[in-house]
Amino acid sequence: MKKILTAALLLTASVGSLFGEKEARILIITDKDTFTGWMMDANSSKFLWRETQQTLVKREQSLRTCTVYFLQAPEFTEALELYKSRNYKDAALKFAACAEEYGKLTEVKGNPSTMASFYEMECYRRLEDLEKLSELAGKFEPENLLYKFHKVQYEMYGVFWDAVRTKSWSRLDAICKDEKWRGRKLPGNLRGQIAYCHGLALEGAGQPIKALNAYNNAFVADFAASEEITRKSAINCLRIILDHEDVKTAMELYSTEDYSDDSNGAALIKEATALLKLWDKVLGSGEQVPAKYKVFLKYPPKNR
Repeated sequence: MKKILTAALLLTASVGSLFGEKEARILIITDKDTFTGWMMDANSSKFLWRETQQTLVKREQSLRTCTVYFLQAPEFTEALELYKSRNYKDAALKFAACAEEYGKLTEVKGNPSTMASFYEMECYRRLEDLEKLSELAGKFEPENLLYKFHKVQYEMYGVFWDAVRTKSWSRLDAICKDEKWRGRKLPGNLRGQIAYCHGLALEGAGQPIKALNAYNNAFVADFAASEEITRKSAINCLRIILDHEDVKTAMELYSTEDYSDDSNGAALIKEATALLKLWDKVLGSGEQVPAKYKVFLKYPPKNR
């Protein structure tokens, strides 16, 4: 009995090494039938597959006569769980490994290698490691991404995020105002990225108050879509307000008769205090806001 089991294991191992390390689980739909299998290799017009991982029989199928859907690979699932838990550094490494393991299938739409490479780039965007993002985007082929807005996200790497990387603030400001992007129908996470990048551009161009408005737009567009955009926008708002001369003056005058709740500085302090409360309730996810920004709590309105 042991010899039979050993032989079976050796046969399975030899089959795996014969056809390569990784094959993708697929659903194949034709006009006549629907069936599952394992994709072994592919190009833009056809692919090799087999019905089970144990069989030595391989088949060739034209991509023109069927539709192929990839079932989520276990390696991709593992990386995606890290990504969802905001462990972007470890997720990026897992996605990179997954992309390499399924690299023979990159010419088929929605393949696990292309999807893993896309999410690897997303990890570095969220970490704002823009040098690494630029390096990966330069090698990436977006044609076989499965979803429309993934392709738009890839386009934004080279337009918005590369301008942030190179600190091309005047160019980025013009791009954010361009009707091509302002009038385009986009989901909240992409709209929030544009608003956040616009805030960075306005800050870089020495227009901090306008930057506050842009960061507020990022809140509105992306409040539930990307926590890191919302949190970074909040921190940037707090930093701008703390550095504002009117705020410094209001803080100096707070204990005197010259202080007014109606001053611009006092209004900005109220805005900062509201942001701190929002951070504690929603944004912080248990993380404390940097201590220096808690100074705003010392200056509540005098005439409530």
